Amino acid sequence: MDERKSRTSSKTLKSTRSKVTSTSFQATCSAGDAKLLRCPDSSLNRLRRLNEAEVITLFTPFVPHSPSTTLEKNMDPFEPLGRALPRKVRHVPFRLDRGLTALHSDFLPSSGAVVLVVCVSDNVISNNARAFGQQLKFARDVWRNIAETESIADIPAILFLVSSDSAGQAYADAMPEFPALVLVNDYTTSALTNAVRVLFGL
Repeated sequence: MDERKSRTSSKTLKSTRSKVTSTSFQATCSAGDAKLLRCPDSSLNRLRRLNEAEVITLFTPFVPHSPSTTLEKNMDPFEPLGRALPRKVRHVPFRLDRGLTALHSDFLPSSGAVVLVVCVSDNVISNNARAFGQQLKFARDVWRNIAETESIADIPAILFLVSSDSAGQAYADAMPEFPALVLVNDYTTSALTNAVRVLFGL
């Protein structure tokens, strides 16, 4: 599959990133287990106004189920997130040890928005001490790919951070380059559904 990328100069890319970051704000919306920590007005408005033909590409990590899940063990733990998003969704998991592949990149040019999950809950970190760094690299690669592809440089790109309440803010502070961030303290069906409600103002 052709990537059809148009790369901008480093100067233009730097200017674009600065413009996006400067428009972010601290949001006070919250619902249950999720809260919108920050998001540019333009991204939030654009996301909530996606038309029916636009597809949200959802990138989620291969991680163990939440200890409090009620899902079947053979079900992807983030499938409820894809179902809860109120638009067409293309769900593309990624392996932490492989990172961004050509397959992931190929889905980006046809995306109307991107939602990416970084899951650093206690059970994930105890199973893999490198989980945060591996997922952070994947997220940075996706964001760079978006910024360098002219046709999608302005699409909404939202990061869902799954972390305990005690560590969540510290992880969020460690990722200042992501201007749109939703913090979720678990990845049960109810927590993920609440996160979608917060993000879309439902």
